[in-house]
Amino acid sequence: MKLSEEIITELAHLSETKRTVLSVYLDMRNGWDAVKHFIDKESARLLPLLNKEEKDYFETSISFLFDFFKRKKQEKIHSPGLAFFADLGANLIREVELNHSPEPLLAVDEGPIIHPLALQLEKFEPVGVIMIDAACARILIVAGQVLEDMDGMCKKIHHLTKAGGWSQMRYQRRRDKQIHHFAKEIMAEAIEIFKESNIKRIIIAGRDRMITALEQEFPKDWENKVIAKVPWDLDASDNDFLQKIRPILEQTERNHEQNMLDKLVAELKRNGLAVNGLEPTSQALARGQVDAILLSEALDAETAEKLTTRAKATGAYIEFIPKENEVLAKLGNVGAILRYKTKS
Repeated sequence: MKLSEEIITELAHLSETKRTVLSVYLDMRNGWDAVKHFIDKESARLLPLLNKEEKDYFETSISFLFDFFKRKKQEKIHSPGLAFFADLGANLIREVELNHSPEPLLAVDEGPIIHPLALQLEKFEPVGVIMIDAACARILIVAGQVLEDMDGMCKKIHHLTKAGGWSQMRYQRRRDKQIHHFAKEIMAEAIEIFKESNIKRIIIAGRDRMITALEQEFPKDWENKVIAKVPWDLDASDNDFLQKIRPILEQTERNHEQNMLDKLVAELKRNGLAVNGLEPTSQALARGQVDAILLSEALDAETAEKLTTRAKATGAYIEFIPKENEVLAKLGNVGAILRYKTKS
């Protein structure tokens, strides 16, 4: 299954059960043999540390992991990373395709380790893309290192000629009409796909005239969703396109981070709906007050995991801020925007 907010939230609730849970993150870039070597090495390291019950859970979970491993190998998966979680006490197995290669991990704990999932989902949020020229269109979803082709539609528009005595005006009207219908059809398909995939950011790429035709079909709620319009040749490679839009996505993410930080600081200045620092933020999370939490990547892994799990279990939005950010560092590397304030 694809990485999603729903999967992370489901896993976050498992942390409340205090059962033995296996969490595995696999970097697929070096191939299946390297992944198997990593699993074998980490299993050998963990086994002597487990009691009998934990060992039984672990060995059974590893057998399910290898079943997953073999199945994905047969499917010739192209994902840059995989994640696997097994909570046998809850009869739960979750297998996740990742959009970016993770730091490899194989661990046993009282709950699943979800911080890497949450970090990847936030940093590589899926973006909808419509590529269009006068002959074809593609509807894509881009996330991290993965570009997924959702639909492709090709209809010749540029084949019209003035043969048969057509006037220039009549020819142009006919061409404009075909362009309009093509753009309308593409937009209807894209709206449905992006709604189903909960896409919040959209890029339009292609020839200027076709982009203009698409713009005329935009629904009102797309005004804040379209983050860029990119001149593009549909014959160019997907890798080139990913390189082209990477700076756009990075800048969009930096802008969003800054907006969240500005909101946090503004609330703190007026002693409003915000807290900062580890202890106040942890207490607000425990009370279910937190609407959004800002976590610095400078936090240690254990602290980041605890805060991430509690935030996801209580429905709070998480924004991860680069460790170089001095504003959040001065606020204790963590802050929260609140849903409500407690009475003094």
